[in-house]
Amino acid sequence: MSKSTGLAVLALLVGVSALGLGAYQLLFATPTDTKSGIKNTWYSFDKTSHYAGQAPLDIAIDSLLINFTVKSGESVYFHFDTMLHVPGGVSFIFNFVLDSVILWGSPYPDWIIEQTNSTLPVSLQLSLDTVSAGAHNVTIGIYSRNAANYISSSTLLVQTYIP
Repeated sequence: MSKSTGLAVLALLVGVSALGLGAYQLLFATPTDTKSGIKNTWYSFDKTSHYAGQAPLDIAIDSLLINFTVKSGESVYFHFDTMLHVPGGVSFIFNFVLDSVILWGSPYPDWIIEQTNSTLPVSLQLSLDTVSAGAHNVTIGIYSRNAANYISSSTLLVQTYIP
């Protein structure tokens, strides 16, 4: 009988402790900021091949174009994945194209890949806090001096977030 009484007392102490911890969390713990984090996500996939042009400008990939909306106080994150095929060698250049404007030069990075006779995965990311509130669109731009170079199986992701 004393063993069962001891177990009952132990169970009662554990239960009261758990109840006390729950009450403490509810009444005194500081809530986390629920306003920060990812707000919206848009995604596009294109399995076709896109050859780089030899024009002096990037070729925008319209099949990956994403229309998105930014609210006041939000930042924007872009993520692009593709398979790069460079049978002809020389450099291959990637840029994000926001609202039909190629993002290049300071403060935007140019991604320049120099390979010869290879196929490799490419992943590019860009985060901006300077995109104005409102409707926008984005795609990727490609350029190479060799028209035999191309990309395939591409994905583009856009997320708005509050830091």
